[in-house]
Formats: sequence, structure tokens, C-alpha cells
Amino acid sequence: MVDQAEELRRRLRAREANGDDVSFANGRVIVFASGKGGVGKSSLCVNFALALGRLGRRPVVIDADMGFANVEVLLGVRPSRTVSAILDGFDIWEVLQDTAVGLPFLSGGSGLFDIHDLNASEIDRMLTEVRKLRLRYDTVLIDSGAGLSANLARVIGAADDFILVTTPEPTAIADAYALLKLLVGLGDLPPTKVIVNRAASLVEGRIAADKLCQVALRFLDVRLDVLGYVLEDRVVHEAVMAQIPFVARHPHSLAAHCVGQLARNYVQGARGSESRGLHGFLERLFERRRSRGALDSTHPT
Repeated sequence: MVDQAEELRRRLRAREANGDDVSFANGRVIVFASGKGGVGKSSLCVNFALALGRLGRRPVVIDADMGFANVEVLLGVRPSRTVSAILDGFDIWEVLQDTAVGLPFLSGGSGLFDIHDLNASEIDRMLTEVRKLRLRYDTVLIDSGAGLSANLARVIGAADDFILVTTPEPTAIADAYALLKLLVGLGDLPPTKVIVNRAASLVEGRIAADKLCQVALRFLDVRLDVLGYVLEDRVVHEAVMAQIPFVARHPHSLAAHCVGQLARNYVQGARGSESRGLHGFLERLFERRRSRGALDSTHPT
């Protein structure tokens, strides 16, 4: 009998030989994070997902910021259930939330990323249900919490790609570097891409990105990729107040154009690369929880 993994590799090679894009064949998991709050991380995650959708991808967003419900506020919805409802017998499709802009999302709550006392059967159930997302979606975007924590490090370290959001302010750059330092110290840094948000100009955005890349390379021996910049645009605030993502409300705005370019840069950069996908993300996430459970129980974050 042909090994399933080998059969999958054979199919991917065949698709690649035919010129097909195999970079999303297994699905991709992207985590958005920032060193501090207030840099527009959640807004970028939501609008980036919509921009990916316009490029033919099939995105779903998971709101994993346990302290705040930014994604649901930005999308103007109040979910009736969080992922923890899976443990009460609901299936993933009963937890998944539809939105007016066509972007589905899951409220992570404390169900998927911050439970330390799951037993084996609960872990298996959670894995089984969340894996079903692969049936409909090829890109999972996770809006994580801001700041530094071991829980955040686990989520980032399990992902295919980490998008680090900062602004040109020196404090934001310093906090982004501090997050990178923590991740490197824990050995949990996947391929990392930088977005500079709210830049007054492309020049200001490049200068900020260069500063972060230079200190990361010099002191952490980490090479960062710059995904791009989002220029300051008044429509962003207006869209937040209306609880409609600016890519949907103002599709021809400067900010929407910038995010559209970010999405194109990401898809182009991912082309031909392998991904571990949602299955691999969940396996690594839960395995790390098992292996670090004792530490987490004595040092909660």
C-alpha cells in the first residue's frame, strides 16, 4: 500500500510540474502578533484576510486574543459560541461565525489556546473538529494577543508564518524586538515577516523596517523579511467606527491598496514553498502544551 504522505508528495510534485501553485495545498497558518497593543494588528489581520480572499484564497480568521474581542468588534458581530463550545458537544460548523463581508471567523476564547487541563479525549475532540476547517479553507489567520507571554510563543512557534506588526514609533519597534528576543530564546520563531503600519510615507516605513531588521540580525542573528507598509489613511478610523473592514468599505482607498499589495507579496513569496498546514499546526501546538504543561501550570501567563 502506498504511504499516504508519499502519495501526497507525489500529487504535489505533479501539480508543481503542471505549473500549479502548491504553496496552499496543505493550507497555511499565519499568526499576526505585535510587541505592544495599539499598532493596528487586529485590523490588519482582518483586512489582510479579505485581501487574500480577493486573490482566490479561502481564508478563515481565528480570534485568539483572549483579553480583547477585537476581531468581532471590527467585523460588527457578536459570536454566540467560542471554540470551547466544542468540548460541550458542538461541532466546528456550529461555532464558526459568518459575517456580512463574507469572512468567516472563530472566537478562540479560552478554548483552543489557553486551556492547560485538557484530558486526552478532550484534546482528541478539539483536534478532530478544528481539522475540519481544511475542508473549506486554505488559509487560517490567527489574531493573537499583543505583548509577551509563553502562551503567545507557543501559538507563533507552531505556525507556518509569523507576521510581526509594528509602527514607526521607537517604542513600537523596541517592543517588537523584545517579542522577537523572547521567541528566539524559546526556540519558537518560524519564518517572520514584518509589516510597518501607519507610516506617514514609504520612506518612513522603510526606515522603521530597516531598524528592526538590522537589530534582529545583529543581536539575534535572525533575518526578517519585510512584507511591506501600510500608509496612514483616515478611512481606517472611519471603517473601525463603522465596524466594517476598510478593504470592504473603502476598496479603492490608499490603505486598501497597501493591504492588497501586502497580500500579493505574501502569495508570491509563498509560491512553491511547503507548508505544514492546519494539521501540523495543531499537532505542534498540543504537543508543546503537553510537554510544557508542568511549567505552564506553575507559571501561568
